[in-house]
Parts: sequence; C-alpha cells; structure tokens
Amino acid sequence: MGDKGDQSLRFGVCYYPDQWPEERWLSDMQAMRKMGCTFFRWLEGSWTLIEPSEGRYDFTLVDRVLDCAADNGLQVMLGTPTYAAPSWLVESYPQAVAQREDGTPWYHGSRRCWDYTNADYRRCCRGVVEALAERYAHDTRICAWQVDNELWCHLGELWGAGVRQAFQEWLSQCYGSIDALNQAWGLVFWSRQMDGFEQVALPGPTPAYINHHQLADYRRFLADLGRSFLHEQVDILKRHGAQVPILHNCPFDPVDRKALLQGFDAYGHDHYPAFVPSAQRPAMGMNYGRFRAYAARLWVVEQQASQVGQTPYRRPVSAPGELALAALQSIAHGCNLLAWFRWRTFPAAQESNWGGLLPPWANDSRHLQEATSLVRSLQPHAERIAASVPQVSVARIAAFAQQVAATVEPWMAESIGSIEQGREALSALGLNENQIAASDLHNGYQVALLPYAVALQDDDITALEHFVRNGGCCVVGPLAGQRDSQLWQPTQHVPPGALAKLTGTRIDEATTMREEQRIHAIAGGPATSVGTWVEALAPVDEEVQVCARYASGWMAGRAAVTRRAYGAGMVVHVGCALSDSMLSWLWQHLPMPLPDQPIRVYASSAEVLVRESPRERLCFALNHGEGPVVFEVRRPMQDLITGEVLGGPFTLEARCWRILTEHIQVT
Repeated sequence: MGDKGDQSLRFGVCYYPDQWPEERWLSDMQAMRKMGCTFFRWLEGSWTLIEPSEGRYDFTLVDRVLDCAADNGLQVMLGTPTYAAPSWLVESYPQAVAQREDGTPWYHGSRRCWDYTNADYRRCCRGVVEALAERYAHDTRICAWQVDNELWCHLGELWGAGVRQAFQEWLSQCYGSIDALNQAWGLVFWSRQMDGFEQVALPGPTPAYINHHQLADYRRFLADLGRSFLHEQVDILKRHGAQVPILHNCPFDPVDRKALLQGFDAYGHDHYPAFVPSAQRPAMGMNYGRFRAYAARLWVVEQQASQVGQTPYRRPVSAPGELALAALQSIAHGCNLLAWFRWRTFPAAQESNWGGLLPPWANDSRHLQEATSLVRSLQPHAERIAASVPQVSVARIAAFAQQVAATVEPWMAESIGSIEQGREALSALGLNENQIAASDLHNGYQVALLPYAVALQDDDITALEHFVRNGGCCVVGPLAGQRDSQLWQPTQHVPPGALAKLTGTRIDEATTMREEQRIHAIAGGPATSVGTWVEALAPVDEEVQVCARYASGWMAGRAAVTRRAYGAGMVVHVGCALSDSMLSWLWQHLPMPLPDQPIRVYASSAEVLVRESPRERLCFALNHGEGPVVFEVRRPMQDLITGEVLGGPFTLEARCWRILTEHIQVT
C-alpha cells in the first residue's frame, strides 16, 4: 500500500527552470517554499539541455538549478528525459522513429514517437541515463528519480520491420516451436499454419477479422517491451547506487501493472479531474486502484492545478474549491506525496493551454492561494495522515490477463461493457476498490468482483476458494469458464468450468439480446434493467439459492442471479454485466458485506473516503458538486482541522470538504 517509507505528507510542484529566465528562479523557489513545498519535479523533458549532441554532456545548468533549489530548502525529483528525444537523434538514427501501421514513419515534432525495439534509440537512452546516474546518483539534493514519462501515452502500438522481428523473437521464447504457436492461435482455421516464426506478421489491418489470439500476444509483447525499457533505466540508477525512491508515472495501456511495478519504489499517478463531469469524479478517483495494491508508495506527480488543455482542446478551469478537492481525493486514496502540474503555465508550444498554479504573467493567483491554504491546513497533521492507509474492501479481479481478454474481442465491451464498470455504484455505497489478480487476494478484502470471469489459472481458482472459505464474498460475473488463459472456449467442461466448485451452477445459455433485459428479485420488488448480455444459470447443488430471474424476453423465468454459502463466505453468480445498476441491486437485495462506515452520503457528486491507522480512522468528506450536500455522521467525530465535534447530519456547500476523525478501540 501507499504508506511504505513515507513518514509525512509532502507537497511540491512540477517546475521547469530551463524554460524560464534564470533571474526568475530565485523568486519562484522562494515562493514555493512560502507555499509549503519541499521539492519540485523536473528534467523529464529536457534531453537536449544535457546532451546537445550525441555523447557530449553539459550539466552546467542542472548544477545551478540544484544549487538554487538547495539554497532555498527544496529538493528535486529528477526525471530521465527519454520520452522526448532531441533532433540530433532523429537525424542520426531515423529508424528510431516509430512507424504507422502502413509503414510510414511518424514525424518528429512532439513526443512519444519512438520505437522501443530500435537498438540505437535504446543505446542513446542508456547513455543519457548512465550520464545522469554517474553524476547525481548520490546527490542529496535529489529526493527521487522518475524514469521516462507516461509510457505508451499517445502511441500504444508499434509497427515496422524491427518491431516485427522483436515480436517473432518474443514468440519463439514463449512457445519454443512454431507448432505450439500454430496450436495456441488456432491457425488450422482459415489455413493459416506457419512453418517458422519468421512468417509471423504483426496484427495489422486485414480484410476480415484479425485473429484475437495473435492480437492478445501482441499486447503481451508490447507490455513486456515497455517494461524492459523502463526497468533498464531503473537498473542503471540502482547500479550507480541511487538510494532515493525510483518511480514511473501513469503508464497507459498496454501495461501489466503488477509486473511493471516490480523493482520500482513508488508509483506516480497523474490526476486531472477536469476530463470528467463532477458527478463522475468519485468514480474517477478509483483509478488509483489500478496500481495501488502493487505500489510500494502511491504518489501523485501531476496533480491538476488549474485548467487542462493542449492545442486541440481546452477543458474548463478549476472552479473555486476544485483544486483542493482534487488534491484531497488523491490524499484520501493513499497518496502521501503530491506535486501540482505545474508551477507556472508555459506561454508557448503544445501545452500553453495546460494551466499551472500561476499564469505566465503573474506571481499570484487564486489557484496558488487555494493550494497554499490547503497545504497549511494539512501540514500540522501531515505525519498523522501519512501513518494511515486507505480503507479498501473490494478487490476487482482485473489482472493483465483479464484486461487483454476484455480488449481483443471487441464484442465483449459492446455487449458486456468495460472491465471497470460499476465503480459509480461502489462509490455510492462508500466502497473503494483495488484491481488485482485473483492469486493476490487476502483477507483484508471483503468482496472479490469478477467482471470478466475469464483467463483464470489454477492458482486463481485456489485463491478464490480460500478467500471465500475464510469469510469473503465472491461475485462471479459474465463469461465464467468461457475463455481459458489462451482465450479458447472450453471443450472439456460446461461453463463455468472450475468455478462451478464455488458457484454450484452451470451456464445453460449465454447470448446478446437485441434489447435491454430486466430481472426481478425472487423476494419481489420492481424489475431492474441489466443490459443486453444474459446468461441462463442453472443450480447443480441443492445449497444454491436463486435470487433473481429474467423478467423480459425469451429468457424470462430463467435464473439470472444465484448465491451459495461456501465455508464462512458466500459466492454470488451473476449472469449479466456487473454494471452500476447490477451492483446496486446486489447490495440492495443480498446480504453483501460493507465496511464500518461512520459517515454516509447519498449524492452522486459527493463521496466519503477513509484512511485508517491502527488507532485512528480519518474520513474525507468531499462534495464535488455544484450545490450543497448533506452528510450523515452516525456517531460523534472530530474535525481534523478545526477540532469541532460533529454528530448527526452536516452540510457541505458546493466544492467543499471536511476531514473527520475518530479513535479506533484496540482490543
């Protein structure tokens, strides 16, 4: 979880002194310290600055920046600048630029246009990281290293002859023989058998449909490629003796999150709530759950400061109160280090619409004032907050295997929905989630959700069984037993296959319907819409209880939801998507577990997030909405900031917050 090694909250900004006149550095850094910052993040986009031509390094400006920072009580989170390569690299090694699907290269003029299989690009990256590590690995002015920046952002696929060869080599290592690959991909269909790995193509455009087994391996290959690119830099820094935390921030898909974070000391999140309406911000905050379970530390290295925009778009500027709310949401989800992006808006180029705490022309703003006020409010309690961890009671079984399965057959998302669906319902219930592999379940979770019950290994099934026997609740969703780890349909068992040991059911039929279907609870009540994907469940164990049947279409009357006691826990089998409406239905009609919730709220634009230490519970009440919201305090709690004791209902005005605390009785 995100507290390892963090003794206190730390605040900082992203600041790029090489983009500003040197005479401005001193006043900027003094203002940062006055605000309460202890560090700034820099250098991840400044390769040309330190290597103006190949092999010629110049750290003069870097040294002056570090000196100025240290003189003003600031440390620096130093980035390796490999996501935005210099022009000399393109001129010397044009093949380092990634290609489109049609084989034409991307133009050099933005960022992230690099082919990670290209030996020259990788060598140049190693060179600049080696040079930085040799000079600064032991420098106490540096508080952390960030390697690269936002892996796969803008460009999540690679093409070209070099990529194809690397893919072929990766497949050879995975399968050992071309016959094994032919079998795994089902290439007897459409006469696609190959005689050697050199015949394997990349899964580019085809007249008909691409083989989804091939596409799945391509995504696994890309995830491994990206991981090797980042880990190569981590290894260099550690070999040179770097002692401060090393992180990467906000990798985009395809990424195996668990595998990627191995070897990193922290995960850096980018948090920009402006991309969604206020009513969706509680659910958006659950993005932290994608990495939290596998992160040694959970940090925010890019926190929205004002507006969000690039040359094609411009989102609304943060309204009064939103900056503090977004930062508190990050902290409530477990982040103990936070850097606003950025200190000052750069007045030119592609991100001149991406606002900082300050505009280019001013030394004060309401955004800076709001950030300063928040930092000063929290600083007296920084160690107390950092000593706690988020309360997370739901495990969403969405490891890389399930993510790939949900991606490579587009009909699944169309018929069933996203693997992350249902998060708004969980937030409304006061529940927080982590996305993990089933094999990583432990008794700290109360509920395991399987939104895509596919691509499960034997150890996953064993872990689920152990979890339920010891009191957990497992909710098995669509496609149970209908895709194995190679994404084949079963030939030796009736779905749900090995999961039937837990569910006590079989799936008689599964289909997409043309119209939205409804279910009704056996106990009565109004029908509930469940989408177009339906599976007819049939109990095969007398202990299984049918909880709901379909109430529309030709499936009407057949079992849609079942539950079964298993050991000390419960297994719920749902034959439709685990959507917001379905999860709300489950918690309304079944004895689903809930954590201790001293505060509740029933507005979609508000949330209560909880951090706990062995002796204290901190409840973050956040109103993201445009109007007042009433929160219900179920027992007396104390306001962390003001010391006021509250009990019963209290109201938060639009875009306002409170942190309430209570002692936990230690028995």
